[in-house]
Amino acid sequence: MDNYSLKILELSRESNMLNIGVRVKCPYNPAVREPKLAIIFDNGTETRRLPVILQAYFPAEDLTQCTIFAKYNYNLAYLFFETPINKKIDFWFEFTYGDIVVDKMKFIVSSDVKLDDDDKYEVTVSKKKDIVTYRFVVDVENVRKISAFRDVMQSFVGDLWTIVLVFLCIPLIPFFLLESFLAVLGCVKGMPKNKKRGLLRIINHVRLRINRFTRKGFGITDSKEKVVRIAYKLACMLKIKENRICFISNRRNDMSGNFEFVYDVLKQDKSIDMRFILDDRTIIRMSYRNAFRYGYYCATAKVILVDDYAGLLYKIPRRSGTTMMQLWHACGAFKTFGYSRMGKPGGQTQSSSAHRNYDYCIVSSKEISKFYAEGFGISLEKPIATGIPRTDIFFDAAYKKKAQEAFYAQYPQLKEKKIMLFAPTFRGNGKITGFYPVEKFDVAKMYEELGGEYAILIKHHPFVQDRNVIPEEYKDFIIDMSSNAELNDLLFITDLLISDYSSVIFEAALLDIPMLFYAYDLQRYISTRGFYYEYEEFVPGKIVSSFSQAVTAIKSNDFEVEKIKSFKTRFFDDLDGKSSQRTADLIKRALRS
Repeated sequence: MDNYSLKILELSRESNMLNIGVRVKCPYNPAVREPKLAIIFDNGTETRRLPVILQAYFPAEDLTQCTIFAKYNYNLAYLFFETPINKKIDFWFEFTYGDIVVDKMKFIVSSDVKLDDDDKYEVTVSKKKDIVTYRFVVDVENVRKISAFRDVMQSFVGDLWTIVLVFLCIPLIPFFLLESFLAVLGCVKGMPKNKKRGLLRIINHVRLRINRFTRKGFGITDSKEKVVRIAYKLACMLKIKENRICFISNRRNDMSGNFEFVYDVLKQDKSIDMRFILDDRTIIRMSYRNAFRYGYYCATAKVILVDDYAGLLYKIPRRSGTTMMQLWHACGAFKTFGYSRMGKPGGQTQSSSAHRNYDYCIVSSKEISKFYAEGFGISLEKPIATGIPRTDIFFDAAYKKKAQEAFYAQYPQLKEKKIMLFAPTFRGNGKITGFYPVEKFDVAKMYEELGGEYAILIKHHPFVQDRNVIPEEYKDFIIDMSSNAELNDLLFITDLLISDYSSVIFEAALLDIPMLFYAYDLQRYISTRGFYYEYEEFVPGKIVSSFSQAVTAIKSNDFEVEKIKSFKTRFFDDLDGKSSQRTADLIKRALRS
């Protein structure tokens, strides 16, 4: 890889900020849209991988080489998460250009960079290759102490000032009440976030005014977070239940997904005490009882299992002696998420504590473990390639037959039709803003263009509220199942999957289902969200950018199915249907630790 070079152009430390700017040169490939540079920090206890944000990417005039500039400012106070810190921190780089990955890339430091006396970069010669790392010395413990002291002082002064504002606010409440009546009468403008009606509108107006005046939240969400903290502190006075496992989900209300499959294995051991908090409501709508249970079980359970983002878990510290494990719902590594999106809309900030308190997370293959470590902000050794438990059904012939029989019993009119499953992902930054422009895929026109050969099932992401318009005459053969069907079960009757950037493609690959990728907004999606791999080289099927191209590909059966086999073996280390058992074994080891 001598034709791949990296030069550090900027390297400086100001207080607890480490500023790094680099230039990479390599052979140019016009098919590569999104080069990636990662920096790996090692303090002797924890190894943290983070992106270096791309600033510019352009080819030379002769198109033989390209130049890439990337930079970012890293906050040392948040670099590692509650681990003992060595004052010496090594870092090195990993560069990805299409399918080429240069691990521990050789680099030089520009002569313009002024180094501290203790800082140095060094070449360690091994039998396989020269490994270049940079070591800088920083009093990280002192940074932590300064940062902690600053946080305490800011919190104390902030709370004191809030008390002052509350006392100043009390004599203003009659004026807020008067304003609320005038707002109801339309005489003055109401509070923009006040969606209540009647008497609740008046009360909420006053509350929002007080919140704005004091710049502090006084409401249901704030009170429930306090309940979680109080319950946690009280429960910490009790001993940890050494045989207790708690399943916590803010994604589902029942034992489904990975939880269901792991539970079915664990329940065979009668000595395990299993508890459940399954509540997909936002904090404001969650019951106070569940808020209390969050705090109580996080303090008393030996092992805590989560299957998605669960905001309340990051409001309280991890109790020593407990183990938290993320049984993430998705397979493979597709769209970037979490800390991999730093610097992009919806990406994590360095000070965020979300996801960082996991001891383990499960992944489908060793190759992608580094991406989950990066996205969650955890150490590189914490993702474990157990496989994804809910994928075990794809190796269960009896379950497949049962799912098919149940589907056709409910929809007998579809028995003679091929089944097209349209399952795109959402656009936007998350649950609140998620959407899909349904007019981009005219289901009625697609049905007509294909002469009724395919029945069309629609399965939108849960974040998407809009629905495709289905003409009355086609309702028997175009069915929206977004709200009332298990996606995995639908795959058992699918003859063709049409998606875009959804991770459903990993499950579809396990069943060798032909796939068509309708990526009408690919460049925009790359710039706003991004992928861990080059999209056009990565996906296991044909890519189309317009509705007419999709119709043409389907009519000619042009799905590039030969890509599926290598895709499947790349992203699943084990194709044996035993992921649930491996995950359960990992949980049991945590119980015994």
